[in-house]
Amino acid sequence: MSQKIFIKTFGCQMNEYDSNRIYDTVKKIGYEKTDNYEDANCYLLNTCHIRDKAKEKVYHEIGRVKKIFRKKKKPLVIVAGCVAQAENQEMLKREPYIDLVIGPQAYHKINDTILNYVEKQKFEETEFDAVSKFEYLSKIKNNSSKVSSFLTIQEGCDKFCHFCVVPYTRGPEYSRPFNQIVDEAKSLVEQGAKEIILLGQNVNAYNDNGTRLSDLILEIEKINEVKRIRYTTSHPKDMTDDLIEVYKNSKKLMPLVHLPVQSGSNKVLELMNRKHTIQEYIDIYDRLKKINPA
Repeated sequence: MSQKIFIKTFGCQMNEYDSNRIYDTVKKIGYEKTDNYEDANCYLLNTCHIRDKAKEKVYHEIGRVKKIFRKKKKPLVIVAGCVAQAENQEMLKREPYIDLVIGPQAYHKINDTILNYVEKQKFEETEFDAVSKFEYLSKIKNNSSKVSSFLTIQEGCDKFCHFCVVPYTRGPEYSRPFNQIVDEAKSLVEQGAKEIILLGQNVNAYNDNGTRLSDLILEIEKINEVKRIRYTTSHPKDMTDDLIEVYKNSKKLMPLVHLPVQSGSNKVLELMNRKHTIQEYIDIYDRLKKINPA
């Protein structure tokens, strides 16, 4: 009889992408996806550290799980994601109901982590190893079969804005190999995708040995079945000339950009360590509007 896993996902699109990858990974050790948490043998929380009261949401959810399973056999409880990366030891000490803690760069080890787990022995895996993660996960088939599919191309951030935990939870900027991404885009299309949404904590910092996000967009555009391309989230500092020009040259890139303003005050931007001024942001906006006035 197969085991069943329920995943509750908090936060961003990248977490949704990661949750789908986790589902595909644990199939190899006999776990089936269930949408009914009461049937789960394994209950995994894929957490976000950006949203308000992130830790408390995790503990609240664990409390809810305790009530659900108090008259049933306890499931294997795993906390994954950015809260797991940032608060791993504290979580295991504070909440004994948690069995495993696994950070976002260690998902390629999740099967071994589960299989090697010994009851009543707490375990955390929070190694930063984005290269191994994607080399392993890229071999996994995504079975979401959605018209619009997420595709992570970049993780981490080197900007160190003073208000942000991403460099500490997702690590330094890492760009996946160009060919690996294109192959995954083709695989998603074979499964029914018409729109590809390229994801990254700082997606326009993508750079694989000189190959930029603009090059990647134009290459994915060559896939006939792809009708639309989007990307998120961007940083003004990495909004380069070639990326702005691709809005003019691409027929499939949607005419929108997610480019956080954060503040209209240069003083506040400096205090935030955003590494750009308001005028630089406005210049980017003006150049984009010039290419596409609509």
